[in-house]
Amino acid sequence: MEALTALQWAKEGYVPNADAIGNERWTNCHHAQKATYYKTSEVHENADAAREIIKLNRKEYNQASKKREEKRKKAIAFRELMKTEWQWLQEGRIPNPNARWEYGETLNNTFNVCSYGSKYCYCHIDETHIPKNSEELQKAIFDFQRK
Repeated sequence: MEALTALQWAKEGYVPNADAIGNERWTNCHHAQKATYYKTSEVHENADAAREIIKLNRKEYNQASKKREEKRKKAIAFRELMKTEWQWLQEGRIPNPNARWEYGETLNNTFNVCSYGSKYCYCHIDETHIPKNSEELQKAIFDFQRK
């Protein structure tokens, strides 16, 4: 007797009966997710309802995909605004004394890229300020070079 999930049955044109109980099992050997499996005796043929199930599943997947893409774009925008102290000084901004610095190695792990140098520290643009005058900027550059 064949046992499939509701979505797998829907792709074949069947839907579970109203009184179907099913059997909850792991979906794969990694035990990451569970699904309810229905036997052939617990389903009946209904092409229209099956199409609706497939359409609903596709809609849910597309919504989740849009959320993931939006989250990825926000992370990329945040990452673009992370720079080293020297880069901020070159752009005419001075990092605040209480700025939160993050190692490039941890940022590479967070964003799953290799765009940060692992031995450098980075801070966000929100952790910097524009100097009041050029003397303050020159003093900050001089202090950085003395380190």
